[in-house]
Amino acid sequence: MSLAPLVASSPLRIGASGDAVRQIQLALRGLGYSLTGTGWFGPATDTAVETFQKRAGLVVDGEVGPKTAAALDLAIAGKAPTTAAPAQEIGRPLWLEVSLAHLGLKEGAGSADNKELVADIKTVAPDYQHDATPWCAGWVSFCLVKAEQRASSEPLWALSYSDTKNQPVVKLAGPALGAIAVKKRTGGGHVTFVAGRTRGGALACCGGNQNDEVNVSPYDPGVFVGFFWPKGAALPTAVGLSSLPIVAANGRAISEA
Repeated sequence: MSLAPLVASSPLRIGASGDAVRQIQLALRGLGYSLTGTGWFGPATDTAVETFQKRAGLVVDGEVGPKTAAALDLAIAGKAPTTAAPAQEIGRPLWLEVSLAHLGLKEGAGSADNKELVADIKTVAPDYQHDATPWCAGWVSFCLVKAEQRASSEPLWALSYSDTKNQPVVKLAGPALGAIAVKKRTGGGHVTFVAGRTRGGALACCGGNQNDEVNVSPYDPGVFVGFFWPKGAALPTAVGLSSLPIVAANGRAISEA
């Protein structure tokens, strides 16, 4: 079934609903995006569409119009554009895609605040006011909610993401692509997402408040108290350092050669 005719008269965007939305969701699911055919164009679908558009070299606006639908039709037919993602990136959890889409977002200089960053954190922690307040957990919470997953009831507390008894997470046997990685440090902790590994055997993690910005940083796997996954989300099919793609600082998968 061609998708282009479904949006010929009007593009689909966040808030839309119906069978046309469902067909777009199922097409994206077939391309490795973790969506179900709910028929409602929510934040997760918006994230999947934006990620697909970026990989296909299209304008990233989250809307499915004729150009995006045509690109989806080509991808489904196995004729994806040359800008398509490497195979190692297909199937990345949407919460990780949210974080990667914001690489370079950083705190305001001096006493100034980055209004975009503060607004993002306020969606999960309404009392958040200034980006000088540690925001690694707030960033993880924002990314999870944008992907339609439940965040911690303590959205600004990093160590809460290791609390499998009281928070909506389950513990994994090891690192996995998109896993929530939690470490302790003086005065509290740090939480980030596993985005891959480096050639040197470190974990490459994409998170917030890493050198005051959203970036991909290397970490010794041994510093983490554990690796966790949103409760209710489909569990990863592979766990362990060797299962992770080798990625660059921009999160793109690279060859082992």
